[in-house]
Amino acid sequence: MKKENSENSITEKIVSKIERGEVKMKSRSYFIARSFLIIGLLSLFFLLLFYFGSLIIFVLRINDILLFHGIGFYAIRNILLSFPWYLVFLIFILALLISVIGRKFQFVYRKPLIFSLFAILVIVIVSSFLIEKSSLHYSFFKLAQEERLPVAGRMYRNLGNLDIDNAYFGIILEKQNDLWIMELDDGEKVDLKITEETRGRRLYLQTEEGEKVLVIGEMDEGKIDVVSFKTVERRFRYNSKRLNER
Repeated sequence: MKKENSENSITEKIVSKIERGEVKMKSRSYFIARSFLIIGLLSLFFLLLFYFGSLIIFVLRINDILLFHGIGFYAIRNILLSFPWYLVFLIFILALLISVIGRKFQFVYRKPLIFSLFAILVIVIVSSFLIEKSSLHYSFFKLAQEERLPVAGRMYRNLGNLDIDNAYFGIILEKQNDLWIMELDDGEKVDLKITEETRGRRLYLQTEEGEKVLVIGEMDEGKIDVVSFKTVERRFRYNSKRLNER
């Protein structure tokens, strides 16, 4: 009974303030326009999330970064230093904005913020993989290489050719004890100086002439001091520059 009286009292106070002009009622068109604006912003942010998420997967694939798995911390460190982390930062900011704006809706605001962020990131990851399977980014990358993409051309050229220090793809032409000859992707021939540590590895014994390899090591005057390497089968080749071109 007390609760009903309290609610009636609050209602009467609000009605009284409206009648005195102290509180102004917003029109129905205002709420409709606000809803459309919120939905429009959410749609735009989701599209940007899907774009940047699929762009990250594109960067991983076209630079063959997934082939660096199991090749050692030295290579992983160079990848982390060269990776475009600003894309990850943009995704996090957009996901946070979507979570905050989405709390305007009843089915979202009662959920913890961390739950909303997790759900958004799951949706983005799944959608990004599906989008990356299309030809969207590859078409943009090709146009950028041909300098026919005026707005984002430079970005696609840079992301498609990450400068990963001391990482080289090529083909083993000849094995001569501790000095091998390798042809890089751009046709340049270099000598591989095999160290005692590298020579004791199983991959060293199994590698044959004519195989494609990923080599990690510092180059000096046409010679690479090999830190580690692995045989690979590359999915992509660049037209614009070598992976490690200065």
